[in-house]
Formats: sequence, C-alpha cells, structure tokens
Amino acid sequence: MRILLLSPLLLFVVLLTACTSVPTDAEIQIQVAKTVLQQNNDKIFSFENFHKVNGLSVDTTTYIAEVQYDLVFRKGLEELTEELNRTSSSDPIAALGSGMELLGQLMKYGQFKAGDRLPRHEKFKLIKTEQGWRMADDFAL
Repeated sequence: MRILLLSPLLLFVVLLTACTSVPTDAEIQIQVAKTVLQQNNDKIFSFENFHKVNGLSVDTTTYIAEVQYDLVFRKGLEELTEELNRTSSSDPIAALGSGMELLGQLMKYGQFKAGDRLPRHEKFKLIKTEQGWRMADDFAL
C-alpha cells in the first residue's frame, strides 16, 4: 500500500526535476572554457579559477550564466617573439600569419609575461540541445 502511495509522488518529483533542469556548473564551465579559449588562442592562454556567480533560467531551454574566470598567459611576449623568429627562417608564409596574430595580441593585451592573469566577469547564453547544453552562439545563423 505504501508503494502505491509513493509512486505518484515519485513520478511527480521526477517530472518536476525534468521541467526545471538547468545546466550544472560543470556543464557551464566546459562550454565557457571551450568558447573563451577558441576566441583567445588556447596556445597563449590557460583557463583557471572558474566560478559561476549567478544564473537565470529564461525558459526550459535557455539559461543565462554569469561567470568569473582568469585567463593566464602560458607564454610571454618575448617567448612568442622568439618562436616567431625561429619560424620565419624555415617558413616565411607561416611566420607572416603568426606575426599578424602576435601583433593583434600585443594591441589587445599590451606587454605581457608568462603567468600574468586577466580576470574576466561575463555573461553567456546557453541553450538546451539534443546533445546537452551548448552556447547559443554556436547556433547563430
């Protein structure tokens, strides 16, 4: 008899949980790290100290996450310049592309050394897909 009484309650809890699902902090961190490192060159930066500050469930398939994290320089400007000089003698075309990228990094971040940190505080929009939570920007048409 007790099982019959608990079954509807258990079903209700399962359905309620499914309707109010939001991405876990780990899912948010994976999506944010992937996006941030793609935008900022994962050869130069590492992604550290992730923390979800706040979140807003817009509806059952849309979630806005407010997060903080640090981008940490893996290499300094001098080290990147030395690598560019070594590349330029063997492959001048690749060196030109790398030089333009290095110039862009210098203009964006100024002088930097390995280990320097750039604290970030941003909001990201995630959507629920058939394969889990993903960045809404991944589906921009």
